[in-house]
Amino acid sequence: LEDQLLAQVVATERPDLERTKAELTKQQNDFKIKLKELEDSLLFRLSSAGGNFLGDTALVENLETTKKTAQEIEKKVKEALTTEKKINEAREHYRPAAARASMLYFILNNLEKINPLYQFSLKT
Repeated sequence: LEDQLLAQVVATERPDLERTKAELTKQQNDFKIKLKELEDSLLFRLSSAGGNFLGDTALVENLETTKKTAQEIEKKVKEALTTEKKINEAREHYRPAAARASMLYFILNNLEKINPLYQFSLKT
């Protein structure tokens, strides 16, 4: 709950941080998908190449393209990790507010155990 509230607080106070974090997450997922597609394509070509790998120019070109793309993705992933680390450091400044909000939620939720008159709707 605290992490969810932290995301809400940051989205309200610093929407740019939350937007950037969401974009980084999407970008990381896209990178994983792209690498998986490249790997599958390369494995398919290797399995269908037969015995002479060097004679198959399409396979060698595909291997070079896969290698270049993987290197580019690796570079972008490193940059994204650095950016994500900075974003997480900035988000941590709002953690006390999220912790207090989480504590308040559980306190209010348990008030009815003290007295049934304290029942309320958390939707409002």
